[in-house]
Amino acid sequence: MDIGLYEILLYLHTLCFVYWLGGDLGVFYASGQLLKSGVSKDGRTWIRKIMHWLDQFPRVCMPLVIALGFTMGSMQYFELATEWLILIWVIALVWVYFVLSLFLNSDGPEKVAWITKVDLPMRWVIAITITAIGVTSLMGTGLTDFNWLAVKLLIWAGTVFCGIASRYTMKPFRTAFVRVMTDGETPEDLAQMKRALYITRIPIFTIWGLVALAGAIGMWKPF
Repeated sequence: MDIGLYEILLYLHTLCFVYWLGGDLGVFYASGQLLKSGVSKDGRTWIRKIMHWLDQFPRVCMPLVIALGFTMGSMQYFELATEWLILIWVIALVWVYFVLSLFLNSDGPEKVAWITKVDLPMRWVIAITITAIGVTSLMGTGLTDFNWLAVKLLIWAGTVFCGIASRYTMKPFRTAFVRVMTDGETPEDLAQMKRALYITRIPIFTIWGLVALAGAIGMWKPF
């Protein structure tokens, strides 16, 4: 069996899907433990650390999935100048750098304040750009003539939009969590955390569904 560059990229692409969903499942389970009454501050601190660590897998896999996808696509399904492919990888690696820098400096956010300001607008721009590429491709004037591939681009952009939405829905959770860790838990704060977490599960569950759908479309290419 001959294993070429495309097969290696496909393998890495598949691994990113696996770790994307696997990491999210771990965060989902751990988050439920934070809502339990009577958990000590040390216990909540360790649960939070575990959640934060597991959450890095989907955060890193998200940009790598699209960069690997564009690379494989340029090899079989559309023409893309090398300069554009290099730019895509540069953006993806910068994105990964932002993710890891924010994670490694979580105890000193002032060191990466500039990343915090740039990260969210960057995600908006990338998601809107990929959406435009997907829509124009479906209209016959975009990057690819393969509808299944255009839909996969739209699905990936959808996961980014859901990730952005989860940032806003989790704000009340973080506010209440800080109070719990500072002043001790109260029924009101636990209720606020639970409400914010349940709302956040909407975009998170949507991401899971979209990732699963993207995998199915990529495997079967139904249209």
